[in-house]
Amino acid sequence: MGVGRDALVKGLSVRLVALRRRAGLTQQGVADAMGKSGAGERLVRRLERGGVRSASLLTVTEYLRAVRSGFRDLKDVLDRYTSNPIPEPQRKRAEAAPLPRVQTGSVRTWDTIPIPRRNWVMSRVTGPEEELAVLRVRRRAGYWVLRKVFEHFLHTELTAMGIAPASWFRRTTARYGRKVFSTLFYTRGKKESKREERLARLRAWAERQHLVAPIPEYMEAAVKLVFEDMAAHDELGWMPPPDEANAIMSVKPKDRVVTDSQMCLDEWWETFHRYSKAAMMLYERAHRAALDVAESARCDARTLARYKLAAMWASNIARSTAPGTPRRSRSIADFHAAEGPATMDRKLLGRILAAALAVWDAGLAALPPAPGPRPI
Repeated sequence: MGVGRDALVKGLSVRLVALRRRAGLTQQGVADAMGKSGAGERLVRRLERGGVRSASLLTVTEYLRAVRSGFRDLKDVLDRYTSNPIPEPQRKRAEAAPLPRVQTGSVRTWDTIPIPRRNWVMSRVTGPEEELAVLRVRRRAGYWVLRKVFEHFLHTELTAMGIAPASWFRRTTARYGRKVFSTLFYTRGKKESKREERLARLRAWAERQHLVAPIPEYMEAAVKLVFEDMAAHDELGWMPPPDEANAIMSVKPKDRVVTDSQMCLDEWWETFHRYSKAAMMLYERAHRAALDVAESARCDARTLARYKLAAMWASNIARSTAPGTPRRSRSIADFHAAEGPATMDRKLLGRILAAALAVWDAGLAALPPAPGPRPI
């Protein structure tokens, strides 16, 4: 990224801070005005520290509205950048390091990715440079294949460490693990002499992110173990076929792998559906037991319909309250205190409630674990 664009990002960040201070607002105040009171302060802090580089136009607009400003207050900063001449496009050269040999031993599978109509990577060059371009794409795609394998290992390792899914600490630890893996991968061969220096910078980054020891040390050791295992099985130099490599590189980087956060969310949904299905089946059994008691009454159709409504109420009490809790006690008291026609038998209503509670409480032990809070 050119110097001009870096200067633009810095100038916009400084201007946003000045506009906020002119409005007399704190970062939390701006977040509240943007309607993002939860994680909004972190968003505002990121915008003022250079996050405007990747922020959407809508986010910047909401920030300006929150501080009672407009794009006219950013006009001079934007004009300074847009008035710069456009540099000559420079063509990237192939790396001087020898290309890795195509391995035929351990092939990792890749999910089926539809190949676009235009092979944008491999169709731009012809002649003697075509083979070099194809190998470059295959080599980069091979890295993403290894990243996919590594992401599954990372998810398993973080889960075994007992770190809460989708938490800040887990996301930061996973990010550190990915950085270590990329550093190990790109410092192979002739660049291995730079490995320790880059790892030291990563440890300093982890310290700035407030990762508590010995988590960084443990994660670095675990990543090195899996990296050495890949190297022992000749997987680091493997490259996918040209068509598959082109399909992988045609996808956005964020969509090339399933991250740990996505895996946590998928596991939560799987647990949620399994628990919901079992709980619904148990609720239906409790409701059926209450209905059997209600239908045993010898009464007219209108009174029977009221008994059936009481059976549904009793089933909902069983499902929404835990045994022995004050909430259940209050719900049972409300059920008995409810007024009804004189034709309804109060003892029969008690039997309806008891039947629903008995079936539900007896089946609680067979329910799968509850999913817990949904990962964000």
